[in-house]
Amino acid sequence: MSNSPEDLPAASPMPPQAPPSPPSSTPSPIAAYVKPQPRAPRSPAQAAQIRVQNRRREYLERNPRYFASLEHELADPLLYDALIRRFQSPEERETEGRTKGYSRVLEVDLLRGEAKLAQLTSQNQHQHLPPPLSTPWLPASATVDADAYIREYANGTDGLGDERSNFTPTATNSNPLLPQQPESKDEGRARWDNFLRRRFVLGRDEDFDYRLVDENDDLDALERRELEDAWFDDEDPDWAVDSPFVADHHLQEGGGGRVDGGGGKRLVGETGIQDF
Repeated sequence: MSNSPEDLPAASPMPPQAPPSPPSSTPSPIAAYVKPQPRAPRSPAQAAQIRVQNRRREYLERNPRYFASLEHELADPLLYDALIRRFQSPEERETEGRTKGYSRVLEVDLLRGEAKLAQLTSQNQHQHLPPPLSTPWLPASATVDADAYIREYANGTDGLGDERSNFTPTATNSNPLLPQQPESKDEGRARWDNFLRRRFVLGRDEDFDYRLVDENDDLDALERRELEDAWFDDEDPDWAVDSPFVADHHLQEGGGGRVDGGGGKRLVGETGIQDF
């Protein structure tokens, strides 16, 4: 017996559905990692500063003898002593002293003595804090420089934190202002050269005439390479065609090319010869 429509139970009404929520305008935290974000354009001042620093780096690449100058020892006598002099033999120190001359040796020894005295005073009073520079002509220590890269090259660490807070003197490292002593002569020379390079790029060599470098557009080698790379990136690869129509028998006699399937053009650059 079939039920009539009147005998069927009434269907319960469907609950009203909430309207879809509008998309959130706040980007997801990982959105920046999903889609690369374009770099903000540089201001004219930033572009000019980068160009000048690149010219200084290029100058050092072309003039490596800059690092061999003994005048740079005056920039930080204690750092030079820790990175360079401690690995020199007595004969090398004697030869270097004759090259400097008596007056320069006396000046460097005076600076080094004053810096060591300030370091010992600071160590006794402030427990490994940077020494106060009470003498105006005493150069500031590179280990506490405002630039993180200079601190990294001087200390042998990343230069981002205060490594002196965890410093523990040892038999081979009793200098509280140099947490990481170089283990070899090459390492010491590399750190010293990096310190000089960064110091030069920042324009801190007061005895150097930077106008000879900063105003020399011939040193824009890096900028020219970047422009060339950008130009090649925009080019579409294609075959080099010498003659639009070349007979097949001529190609067979001369070799060095093939004819494509369309217009009988000689395609130069694909010979079919493989080198193993």
